[in-house]
Amino acid sequence: MKPSETAGVIMSQRLACQAVLAAGLAIYLAATPAGAAENPAPQPANPAGGGTSWSTEVLPSQTPEAAATDPEAVQFDPEAVAQIDKINAYFNNIIHLEGRFTQIDPNNDRTNGRFYVQRPGKLRFDYAPPSKMRIVSDGQFLTIEDHDLNTVDKFPLDSTPFKLLLAQEVDLLRDARIVTFKTVDGLIMITLEDKSGDSPGRLQLFFGAPEIELKQWVITDPQGLNTQIQVADLVEGRELEKKFFDTTTVSFPSFSD
Repeated sequence: MKPSETAGVIMSQRLACQAVLAAGLAIYLAATPAGAAENPAPQPANPAGGGTSWSTEVLPSQTPEAAATDPEAVQFDPEAVAQIDKINAYFNNIIHLEGRFTQIDPNNDRTNGRFYVQRPGKLRFDYAPPSKMRIVSDGQFLTIEDHDLNTVDKFPLDSTPFKLLLAQEVDLLRDARIVTFKTVDGLIMITLEDKSGDSPGRLQLFFGAPEIELKQWVITDPQGLNTQIQVADLVEGRELEKKFFDTTTVSFPSFSD
């Protein structure tokens, strides 16, 4: 790829990323103390939904027994609840996980890379060249690193939808508003919203069935724009050093897809 073409690809990716989370960042900043960020810059999109400011409050479950406490939520029959419990168990059994991802942004542009999960709380997405983006969570903060611009943007992990999946105990019926749960073309699809109702974004998860395995997710921002993440080559992975999930300012090691 010519240098001019490479620069164009990087700029296109960055502009698309900024568009996806611009509105979500505004919601997050509205919850911060006055004057904390007078002139915030648009933030790049990321596969974990940083900036959507999901509530940290744990609210009542969506099981039939809890219907009276959350009358606006969709209620599920015992069979659906059993399937959701299997999804909870799938995430709770993950300690170390890694694989490849493909990110498809609202402009249908694709970027690839590798991701790593270490529950509870830690994850990392390394984007393949020519991108120099990295997304990392150390268990407390989700950090978006742009090594082209040498910028670092940080959000509390609890303000992102991925707090649900990286928690010490995953319980989607308890901790999220489940909008839809259905099986389509052999895939289980579950759509989650913030239970507080303060964030208009959504997280859709797709699993293989009947053996539960994560296949992809879609994060919808407050503007209704979708960022889709497809995952493949999932393996149990190995325990990684704590510093692997720390924010960095150094260049990425190269890898090939």
